[in-house]
Amino acid sequence: EMTSQFLGYVRRTVIGGTTGIAGYSTYKVNTNPLHIFWDLDHTILCSISPLPESDEIKDQRAFGFAPTLRYFDQIDDDFPFDPQTPTPNTRTYFRPGARLTIWLCSFFATNHVYTAAQRTYTENILKQIDPDRKLFHIVIHRDDYPQIVKEGKDLKIGTSQMERAILFDDRTSNFKPQHYQNGVGVLPFTPTRVEQCLGGSWMAYFEELGEMGRLLSVAFLGSVHWSGDVRKVVMNANDGRHGDD
Repeated sequence: EMTSQFLGYVRRTVIGGTTGIAGYSTYKVNTNPLHIFWDLDHTILCSISPLPESDEIKDQRAFGFAPTLRYFDQIDDDFPFDPQTPTPNTRTYFRPGARLTIWLCSFFATNHVYTAAQRTYTENILKQIDPDRKLFHIVIHRDDYPQIVKEGKDLKIGTSQMERAILFDDRTSNFKPQHYQNGVGVLPFTPTRVEQCLGGSWMAYFEELGEMGRLLSVAFLGSVHWSGDVRKVVMNANDGRHGDD
């Protein structure tokens, strides 16, 4: 009997705590939302130019099958292409779990894009990952703010509330404008990682999913932190490491 009473207490505590966190998260979304700024290249996707010859990497597939990655082909006008015959010159792979993570974040935060890429490339990406423009609010790219390339990503362009702003980016030099206080370094999703996933490495695939899960956890903890200051969570997420590329 004591055991059943104890289990009942634990169950009520867990349900009550979960309900409380969810309620507090909803309150924050409506009153003081977290602003998440997402980098594109090597953070939520990887673009390869010129086009790879094939997705089929034979004789490397584990147990006869390999992970699949969502991708699309596009024209990246940072690279040579024939305007007379607009044939794609770039293949863009989405990181496993990236869109799901951003979608989940939209329940307790406001998502934005912050990229050093050009407008045309950014629009190509958004047509694929957010065609109805429901996931992302503000989109910042180098055509509007060329200083991004040399000076990093100043979050004040998107919001005045630095205590409620976080930047996910694989290049930590982009955190410099906020003195590295608002940026969380992301493990780069590189062509090598794409090749490993397509080549049959389920370990690589699940590591990519794990990285997106980590970002989701950081974002959620930042949104509900008792202090209301996401920078306290960012400091722990980076484990004291700043400014490395």
